[in-house]
Amino acid sequence: MRLKTFTGKISDGDIRLLRIFCIVVRCGGFAAAESELQLGLPSISRYVKDLETRLGVRLCRRGRTGFSLTDEGRHVYASSMHLISDIEQFEASIRGIHTELRGTLEIGIIDAVLNDPNLNFPDALAEFRRQYASVDFHITTATSNIIEQAVLDGTLHVGMVIGRRHINQLDHRLLYREHSNLYCAPSHPLYDKTNVTIEDVTKCDKAGYSFLTESDRFHTSDLLQRASVDSMEAVAIMICSGHFVGSLPDHYVKTHWRLREFKPLLPEVYAYTTDIELITRRDTSSRRTLALLEIIDILRVASLPRRLDGVSAGISG
Repeated sequence: MRLKTFTGKISDGDIRLLRIFCIVVRCGGFAAAESELQLGLPSISRYVKDLETRLGVRLCRRGRTGFSLTDEGRHVYASSMHLISDIEQFEASIRGIHTELRGTLEIGIIDAVLNDPNLNFPDALAEFRRQYASVDFHITTATSNIIEQAVLDGTLHVGMVIGRRHINQLDHRLLYREHSNLYCAPSHPLYDKTNVTIEDVTKCDKAGYSFLTESDRFHTSDLLQRASVDSMEAVAIMICSGHFVGSLPDHYVKTHWRLREFKPLLPEVYAYTTDIELITRRDTSSRRTLALLEIIDILRVASLPRRLDGVSAGISG
């Protein structure tokens, strides 16, 4: 059968011929390669000749003077070694998909989320740990903007952030929704006031997050921010002083003994809901990250209400 001239498209047959050629070169000649290739001298000679025909160049000189490569042969040999190395790395990588996950999963989270009963991230971590016990965890607590930047530059694999904006290079997955109110402490002038009005509230000094933009503060944009902080606990401390009001998640206030007497101000005006999201790089190839995302998606589907014949399957008895 006549071999087609090489056009730049490599085939399985080409790779086999290149492997044979590389072994011949490594062994120093046709006869020396017979044992490793488990082929006879005529077959080896024919395969190398087929490769020369396919590539349209002479690769080696063989005869009484011994075996030697042409300039073209040295170039083909070097390129072939790179190609074979890349193929072997690819094969090892694919085999690794089915082997045990190891290494460290770098996670960044915002502060004070544990007390929210809607938090489902620990369930995902528990399932991940059950399936991949050899993976270590490194958890960092920071503000949303710091976590976003760390995920973008690859320092963190996964981040839990306030869903205030979407960045094109990141994938965003909704974890749950957090409910918040504008609070004041018992020592604040509005605490015991009846019939609090919007005008009363707008005269108050507010403690808020320094990293939020004006558009992020839409729910309290009519208040003057006189204390800028970078954590939920710092907001609570400023409210405790009695001189500031501030927005806090309801779950945080209800579960902290020192904050339980905080009073929400005009919930019909200043209450709001925040999306808590999980972010990853859109182009991530980390097996640890992809495994965690798969678990989160499975848990999300499992938590959806199931309907049978138009009736919620969650209703029983």
